[in-house]
Amino acid sequence: MGHRIKVMQISSGLSTEGIGTFVLNTYENMNKENFDVSFALATDWKQHHEQRIIDYGGKIYRTAEIGKGLPGIIKHFINLIKILKKEGPFDVVHSHMDFFNGINVLAAFIAGVPVRISHAHVSVTDQNTPLFKKLYNITMKLLISTFSSLKIGCSVEANQYMNDLKWMENKSKVIFNGIDLNRFSGDKKHTKLKDNLKLDADRINFITIGRIDPPKNPLFIVKIIKELKKIKSNIHLYWIGTGSLEKEVKQLVIQYELEGYISFLGTRDDVAEILSLMDFMLFPSKWEGLGIVLIEAQASGIPCFISNTIPKEADLGLCTVLSLDEDAESWAKKINQYINSKTYNNRIISEHLKKYNIKNTTKEIESIYLKNFIL
Repeated sequence: MGHRIKVMQISSGLSTEGIGTFVLNTYENMNKENFDVSFALATDWKQHHEQRIIDYGGKIYRTAEIGKGLPGIIKHFINLIKILKKEGPFDVVHSHMDFFNGINVLAAFIAGVPVRISHAHVSVTDQNTPLFKKLYNITMKLLISTFSSLKIGCSVEANQYMNDLKWMENKSKVIFNGIDLNRFSGDKKHTKLKDNLKLDADRINFITIGRIDPPKNPLFIVKIIKELKKIKSNIHLYWIGTGSLEKEVKQLVIQYELEGYISFLGTRDDVAEILSLMDFMLFPSKWEGLGIVLIEAQASGIPCFISNTIPKEADLGLCTVLSLDEDAESWAKKINQYINSKTYNNRIISEHLKKYNIKNTTKEIESIYLKNFIL
């Protein structure tokens, strides 16, 4: 190919959380001879994965910090159009900012980018959503439907929630968020890491991964551990992630006298290694687009206790689904029953796992870029 397809990926960041890692993983596995990929980040803050992008030859641009409200959003919109025009022409814009994709595909349309992709990474019900938020969501859905040339979701639920309008004909495609399977099926020794984590093999070691924000239900996680401790004293939870509720969560840990039962690990680069040392995952999210860490955990052979709001595609055979209508005591009792039953080994469905191979995911995305490319 004489001309490399010029792609702009748009994201709110490149952190170690699900979307940032997915964007990084697909880029690392992409054929750089065919694709020239840049990244527009809607933040003023330096991101965890930035240097790895640069090392692979990618370019990074900043638009504005959209967390600053309307002025930041307007600045982002104007700067994105300027970047797309000045640094282009771009052949493809691929936006990973959920409902905010509406703003991004409109900017790409104004900048004259022919292929504009809206990628949904979230799914949630609208039952308790405030009116202003519902109006925002409908407006963004209209912009996505009008100005995107292709809509992608990480699950059927994500597409139904974000990309599909009942009164308009919509075409959306499911592409599962891939992972590097080789990283999550290796050595379980990691002696030095065990020492650093103060990991005790005689305990039942739980893990939870994700931002300590409302969607992940972090206060409920603490309450589950509180109730589990009453039943089993030999438990420990390792918590990877940071977020807006971190202070409140840690205060609750002190209130429940769980300091010796929960370890906060912050942001980590060695998630795969830590997962290999764990016994179970706790993941009672209020909503998820998919829950990529569940795929990682199951690829590591870890049984997962998940909420009934998680998309079915995330269950590869090692998930036990519990209802968020039940309280923490009920969750703890059922988790204990499951652990005592010892019927949780070797239930992973290998055919399902193949769908989450990052190499297959990247090929799908590359084929979309190639198919839609206008010479």
